[in-house]
This record gives sequence, structure tokens and C-alpha cells, in this order.
Amino acid sequence: MKKNYQSIVNLKSILLLAGISLVGLLPAQSVSFASENLTTRLQKISLQTGRNIAFDNTMLQNTNAPSVEGDSKSAEQLIRKSLSGTAFTYRPLGESSFMIVQRNQSLGKGRVSGKILDEVGAPLAGAVISVNPEGITIVTGNNGDFSIELPEGQYTLTIRAKGYSTTILDDVIVKNSETNQVSLSLSPIGKDERVIKEVTISAAKKQNTVSGLLAKQKKAAELSDGISAEQISKTPDNDAGDAIKRITGLSTVDNKFVVVRGMGERWNETALDGVTQPSTDPTRKMFSFDLIPTSVIDNIIVSKTATPDMNANFAGGFVQIVTKDIPTEPFFNFSMGSSYNDISTFKEQLGRKVRKYDYLAFDDGSRNLPIGQVKTLLQLSSENGGNAQTNPELLEQSKLFKYDNFTTYRSNTPLGIQYQASGGTYFNLNHNNSNKLGFVAALSYRNRQEQEEIKNFERGNYRRYFTNKNGDLIERSSRNTGGNYEFNTTWSALFNVGIQLGKNRFTLRNIYSRVFDQRLNRILGWNYDDTSEGTAPSIIEETNRPVFSALLQNKLEGTHQLGKVKWDWAISRTEINRDQKDVTYLNFTNKKIGNEYFYYTMPDVLGNTFKRVPFGRGSYLYNEKDYNWETSFSYPFILGSFKNNLKVGYFGAAKEATQDFFEVSLNAMRSATGSGGYLTPQELLIAPISVKLDQKNYNPNGFAWVPTWEAGNKFDGKVDQHAPYIMMDNRWNKFRLVWGLKAEYYLYKDIENTAYKTRWSYEGKTDDKKWQFLPSVNFTYTPWNNFNFRLAYSKSVIRPQFSERNKYPYYEPIMGGEIFNMPIISSVASNYDFKAEWYPSPGELISVGLYYKNIDDPVELYRRITPDAANVFTRLNTKNAKVKGIEVDIQKDFSFISESLKNLKFIGNLSVNDTKVQVEEPSSVDEDGVSFKNEKGESINKQIAYTDNRPLYGQSPYIFNLGLGYFGDRLGVNILYNKAGKMLNVVSFDEAGKEYLAPYGKADAQISYKLMKNKQLEIKLNISNIFNEDYIYYNNENSYQFNPPNSDKGRSDVRFQNPVFYKKYATHKEGWSDAYDEKDNVLYRFNVGRRFTLSFTYNF
Repeated sequence: MKKNYQSIVNLKSILLLAGISLVGLLPAQSVSFASENLTTRLQKISLQTGRNIAFDNTMLQNTNAPSVEGDSKSAEQLIRKSLSGTAFTYRPLGESSFMIVQRNQSLGKGRVSGKILDEVGAPLAGAVISVNPEGITIVTGNNGDFSIELPEGQYTLTIRAKGYSTTILDDVIVKNSETNQVSLSLSPIGKDERVIKEVTISAAKKQNTVSGLLAKQKKAAELSDGISAEQISKTPDNDAGDAIKRITGLSTVDNKFVVVRGMGERWNETALDGVTQPSTDPTRKMFSFDLIPTSVIDNIIVSKTATPDMNANFAGGFVQIVTKDIPTEPFFNFSMGSSYNDISTFKEQLGRKVRKYDYLAFDDGSRNLPIGQVKTLLQLSSENGGNAQTNPELLEQSKLFKYDNFTTYRSNTPLGIQYQASGGTYFNLNHNNSNKLGFVAALSYRNRQEQEEIKNFERGNYRRYFTNKNGDLIERSSRNTGGNYEFNTTWSALFNVGIQLGKNRFTLRNIYSRVFDQRLNRILGWNYDDTSEGTAPSIIEETNRPVFSALLQNKLEGTHQLGKVKWDWAISRTEINRDQKDVTYLNFTNKKIGNEYFYYTMPDVLGNTFKRVPFGRGSYLYNEKDYNWETSFSYPFILGSFKNNLKVGYFGAAKEATQDFFEVSLNAMRSATGSGGYLTPQELLIAPISVKLDQKNYNPNGFAWVPTWEAGNKFDGKVDQHAPYIMMDNRWNKFRLVWGLKAEYYLYKDIENTAYKTRWSYEGKTDDKKWQFLPSVNFTYTPWNNFNFRLAYSKSVIRPQFSERNKYPYYEPIMGGEIFNMPIISSVASNYDFKAEWYPSPGELISVGLYYKNIDDPVELYRRITPDAANVFTRLNTKNAKVKGIEVDIQKDFSFISESLKNLKFIGNLSVNDTKVQVEEPSSVDEDGVSFKNEKGESINKQIAYTDNRPLYGQSPYIFNLGLGYFGDRLGVNILYNKAGKMLNVVSFDEAGKEYLAPYGKADAQISYKLMKNKQLEIKLNISNIFNEDYIYYNNENSYQFNPPNSDKGRSDVRFQNPVFYKKYATHKEGWSDAYDEKDNVLYRFNVGRRFTLSFTYNF
């Protein structure tokens, strides 16, 4: 064989001496060869192009080469075409040589996969793709996808579809064990056939890659931004809550609650695989994004303007999480990792006893309380002649409480662990790819035990001031401190299966996610009533909240091409459970015995039925089931020079939520003397927790568990929703107009919803409209292929969630008070947007946008001080809010400086807004502090209106993201920084009642490296929260002074009754502002530490 290789090389060398100089001077031109012996052909190509070609002459002597035509200068193109249909292929040897080998000696096989789209980015079904020189033909499925396995080499794809010009993609490279992803948009018929020559597409361009996602964004009717699985993989993000803050104009609170364009969770809608999600929080409208691990996410898209076919209502953004789809190639990967937190790991961890199945996120039954098995104090009393204490059933039902979930245990915090596995495959059911079956499965698990360091706490009754014997207000030298100690197990499973049968596609999507999150909140400090002048040790308050959350969603969807008509339909079921099981409340006081202080819990005496503390427990079991169904028909037609698409459809939903509330407190027996003193002896009152929970002490001289409600400890509500819509998509030349109308019917029904107590007489609003008509218009002008101007208008309605209608008071220890829901109605928003987008090259974007929103009846969280001085929060409808803002987004590599910097990329985005809120409130005084009187001279209330220049509840005035990343073939380095301006956390007209989250920034970094020959093994080091900034909640009370014209109008009983009066005479102190500084009144300050995660991923 060596002799034969040498002969052709020597022959070439002799011929080159005569002709190579002339060949090098000739301009590129076409050359053609008639069918001939392959050995002869290769000799001619070598002479023609001046390139070395090595081969075994004995293997080729009986093989003929087909007639070909090609570029006279491109040896590789001529060789590839000459080997078409033969048993041979080639390998490049350096920059100027090639070796001819048998196909079974080649490096292996690769794959070409992708998606074919029409001119507006919609999937194009039935497109015919011819692969040459293999001579294979395949057809795209209903979602426009295709996939084919090929021997490594170079190929030409020819794509044809009825009504569209033919597209030829030349020199598509297939490499061993790699997939070349190709997504193309076809041009409407009428233009000349276009040939793309010498284009090598090696970067994935499907929907779950940067380029593909931006291509989809560019073609979309609405304004949108997003993040792909590829981008997520280059961040330290573990769940959707981490990932979404990388998107333009987005941030999160506690890595769970999304903020879009500075607007809090209440103004946003979330969908999982196209199904809008219910609230996962018992007190507010929000979706816990930490339920969805990044391992199952294909992409996240945030739509900021609406179209009629969106089953969503929002004023901020519509967050659409898409899980992994049916694959176009078989895959399987496994990863494992471990995390270290610098303020938690290997340090002392406090917490309740870890039960048998906590690491699996299931309860073993030890947190079950006897719900439905105990009688209220009122029932016990009425059955026993008005004396509940002597009713034998009181003690008998107390013995149903068997488990100790009050004792605090100490341990060392272990490393966090995480595992992920995902895989999928497909099966062609016929030869041309028109019938196929595929599935994707994923499983992830994470356990993390960490703590948050509380540096200052002054919510509720906790204060840093005390009153001395002379009545002077003195600041303590010590701060109220503590910690939040968390045990978290999160796991999820996904299984999606789809079948394509010609022009019919069916997909079944299933996801189950389960989280066990047990958080012990421990505060050490002094309250306002402390009389020790700061000399006594602090009191201790502990609240332990074990929460078992589960999300199960099943969705069956179908797409059918019926001639020109496309029919889509879907039915789904979503169920969310959020069970807070045996939540415990403890207050420890202290007593000096000798020279030491002894901590103990002192139960209330029997009769204080509405107190959770000092020794209480409760369960709050929430369940919601949502059934959704939808259908739509699309019909494309041409009218004159306009290309149009008419779409009509319908959304329907039936939803029901229930919540059971169960609270009891441990009470000592009351003295029979009528003095209200304790009958329980002192030694039991100050005994350890284990003694108090010993069932032998549930006796007439000991303790009893007493329900803290009298009636109304269950919520049950239903929603019926129906929404027909019509939408037109008109396209002419460089203009596109998508417009239409959705008519939405919405009816909420209270089945059971009785609060066991009320806090004030404000009744809220109840006149919610059943029908809302929601028009939308999206206009796009594309003067150049890579540039868009967009204008949009939409009307949207933001509905209250079940969690915002429940009247049961919910105690939140971190807020230091109870949350009550008053009647509220839907908010209606008119949204106006303008945006200019420039896509310099695939994967790059530069855009600037403006937006304006006019919102009627926005819902906000207000702080109220009740007549009994309790700290209470409630949601109320404000009259109106007007929001205006600007957005900027830049995603650009550095190849414009040097081609060697093409793997270095910058990402930056900014959203800034300004808001004015119109408020109406009842007041007993006018704006000068003078009391309102009726004709009889009696004091009355009147509605007063005023404008407040402040953010809406949950809104930040700015959000920005910065990122710089290097993404090489093996090495990747990515640095990211996200920051949000001060967020309004609680609303009040006076500065003492308002609460802000100070501007907060978070920096993350990732270093990754791919090992092994085919880069199957990847190592990642993630560093999260590099600067470890403190979270700071504060108010601006110290920044203002209140100076009414005369002292009587400055009395506290007048000052807080009219916000206009208050604002008129409340002015900044000299040198102070509304921005946060160290002199402001800090209410809650904590940090979460830096997290370091090392993980290994292997792709099989």
C-alpha cells in the first residue's frame, strides 16, 4: 500500500513542476468533469487545484466517479462531489492535503437536525429536504423539525416547500459524534432561488440556542426576550428562579418571585408548557420558580406585549417556561455536584428533628395534626354548662397531639448535593421522517442545608429602642439578631412523549416537582415593652415552618394540518399542593436564678384563644386543581399583495382551591378563683418543652391543647373562565400587523370563606366585571433584514388569585404581623410599547424600547395599625397607576475588533421606570387637619384623593444585568452581575409605615472545561453571590420631619388620618433623601453567604 501512495504523490510532484505556477495565477472559475475512473479524476483534481491527494490505487481502480461541476479552486468541494455515491470518503490532512479512505474507515457518523420556519417564524410542516450527495429525502414534521444521521463529511441541503422559494444550503459539515443544528426561514414565492454557498454552520441554531432564540424573538409578533438552555448552562443557576433574572428587565426576590420591568410578581403571569400556573404562595399571587430545575428547561421566553392568542393577562410580563421537547437525536447525560456555603457549611446548624423521609421530600406522618378530630373551645363550653376547662373531652383530644416538633437540635451543616439525569430518543416509523415517535425523560435531585445570618430585626414588636424610668426613648447598644436555618430537598421528574403521523402530531407532557422546605426562623432581641433598660438577656422567638410543595401537570396537545387549515388543541390538568404541616410558634422568656439566666416558655392561661404564641402549632393545607382546555384554527390566504393568516380560538378553564386551617395553643389551666391566675403549678410552667409535651401532664392541673379559632377555618373557592378570540396577521412587503380581540368571561365563587375575626371595617371592592374585552395590536416594520421597528398596544386584566381572596389571617414571622385579605377586584391595564431591534449577526442583538402603562385598580399590600396596636397587612385596590419606562438590551461579541475575539461576548440590559399612583382613602380630617363634620356637628369620614410619586407595590425603579463571557471549544468563563433598585415592599401613606428593599446586586461566575476526545465530560465551578451583599429592608422615617403650622395639628391622632395633610407638612431633614443610607431605620437586614458549586457532567 505504501508503494501505491508514493506513486501518486510522485506523479503529482512532476506534473506540478510544469503547471502549478500558472494554476496559482488563474482566477477562480467553474470546472466540469465527465464520468470517468475515480483514480483518473483524483489525479485531475490534484493537478487542477494544486492540492496533495493520497489514496490506495488498488482500492479505487474499479470505481467510477460521477460527472460533476464545481469551483476549480476548491479541491474539497470537487473531491466530495466526486466521491458521491461511492464507498469512499475523505479526511483532511492539514491545510492542503487529503486522504481517501473507505467509509468504514472514516471517523464515524454525525447528525444534521433543525427546524424549518416560514417568514414570520412559524414552523413549516411538510417541507421537503433533499440531502446530497447521499440522495436522501426527508420531510419536516408539524412543528417544522427534521433530523437525519449521516457519515461525516460535507453535504448540500435543498429545502423546498409549496409557496416558498427553494433554499440551497451548501457545504453543511457533519462531524463524528456531533450534531449540526440548522434552523432556516424560507422566503415567500416570487423571489429568485437563492443559493447560500460556502456557509459552515457549526453552532446550534435551534430554538434552545442563543442564535435560534434570538431568531424566534426577531420573527415574533409580540415584544419578547428570553434565555435558552445553552445560555442557562453557562451560568451557576440551579432553577428557573435563578435563570430568569438573566433576561432583560427581569429580577427576582428570594430567587423565587419574578420582577419584570421593575413590576413585582402581582403584575406577571407564568406558564409552564403553555399552561398558566396557579399561585404557589398562601398569601399572594406568585409562582415559586424554584420548583422548576434548570435541567428540564429548554428555554424561557418573556413576552412583554400581548396577542389575542395568549392565554394570559399581565402588565409586566408573561413568563413562558418550555420544558425539553421531543429530541431530534438520541441523547443521555448525567451530572453530579456538591455545594459549599461560606457562612453555613461545616458550621452549627439549628433545626427541628430531621424525619425519616425528609431527604425524599415526603412526610413520615410525624407532622400530622388531628384535623377534624377536635372541638373548639366554644363547642366544649356549650356542651359542659359553659365550662370548657372541666369538659373531659378537652383533655382527651389533647392526647391526640403525640409528636414533639418543638425541640431544637444542633448539628454541623453538610455539603449540598445535587444529581441530574436526562435522556431521550426517537424512532422513525417510515423512510422519509414523516412518521416518528420520540420521548424525553429527566430526573433531578438536590438537598441543601444553609442558613441566613440576621444582622438586625425591628419588625413587629421588636425595637432597638427602650423607654427608661424617666420616660426617655433610648437606643440600645445591641441589635436584635438571629438566623433563618433551612433544610431543603427538591426533586423533579419529567416525561414527554410525542408521535408524528404525517400531518398530525400528538404530544403528552408530564412534569412532577416536589419540594420540602423546612425553615426555622430564630430571633434574639428586645421588644418595645422591655423594661430592663437593656441589661437583661434577649428574649427568643422561634417559628418553624415545614412546607411540602408538589406540582403535577399533565398536558395532551395535538396539531393537525387539514389542507390549508391548521388545527391546534390542548387539554391539561395542573395540581398544586402546599402543605404547611405542624408549624410551631415559641416564645422564650428568661428568669434569673442565681447568677445565670434560665430560658423557658410560659404557656398562656386557658381562655386566650386567639394567640399563636408563646406556645402554639398549626397546619395549613392548600390544594388547587386547574383544568384548562383550548382550541384554535388558522387559515392562511392571500388578498391582493397582502399575505394574511386568520386565527380563531377559545380558552376555557375550571379551577378550584381549598385550604384547611388548623391552629392550637398549649394552655395552662385557669384558677377556679376567678382571678384569671394559673392553676397549673409553677414548676410545670417553667419546665422544659419535653415535660410540657409529656401526655401525662395533659390533666386538670397541667396543660391542654386548645383550638385558637371559633369558626371559619376553611377556604373553598371556584373560578370559571371562558375566552373566545379572533386574530389577524397581515403581511405586506416590509410591514406586519397582528391584531385582534379576546373576550374574557370570568366568574369567581366563594364556596366557603369565613374569617374568624376582622381587623377593621374597610370592606374593599367587590364589583368585578364578568366580561372584559381585550383588544391588542402589534405592528412591525422591517426596513432591512436584520432590523425591526415595533409598535404595540394591548389591554389586559390581572385577576386576583385564590390566595388573595382567602380571609383567614396568616401570620408571617419575618413580616412581624398578620396578613389579612380584604375583597379586591381585577386590575385593568392599557399597555403601549415601542421598540427598535438590530440583529447584527446570529446570536447578537442591540435594542432600545419605550413603554407606558395606565393601570386601573392596581392591588397593593398596605400596612395598617389596628385599634389594639397590632401590626397587620392587607391587600387593597388603589385607584390608578401610570408607569413609563425605557429598556436597552445589548448582546454582542468582540469579533468587530478581531476575529480571534469572536468567542468573547458581552451581555448588558437595563430597564428604568417612573410611576405615579393615584390613591383614594377615607379620612376624618381635611388637608389642613380640620375634622370633617356633618350638619349636626358630628365627626364623619370622607373620601380624599391624592397622587403619590412612588413605585407600585413590588416595583423597582431600575433593573440591570451585565455579563462578560468567553465560550471556547473547551474552556468557558462567564461573569454575570444583576442589580435592582429599591423595591417598595409595603405601602403606607406615611414614611413610618412604608418599607423598601434597598438596592441589591448579585455577582456570579462560572468556569467550565470539557475533557476527553469528544468533550463528553464537562467540569463546572460555579460561584454565586460573590460580593455577599446584605439584603436590607428599611423605611425613610428618619429622613423626614413633620412640622405642621400649629402643634394641635401635629397630634398623632390627626397626623395619620389624612395623607394629604401629612405630606403637606412632612419634609426632608437637611441632607437627607429617600435613597438608602446608613442612618435610615433598618427593619430587617440579613445575608445568605457565597455558594461554591463543583459539578461534573458526562454526555453519553
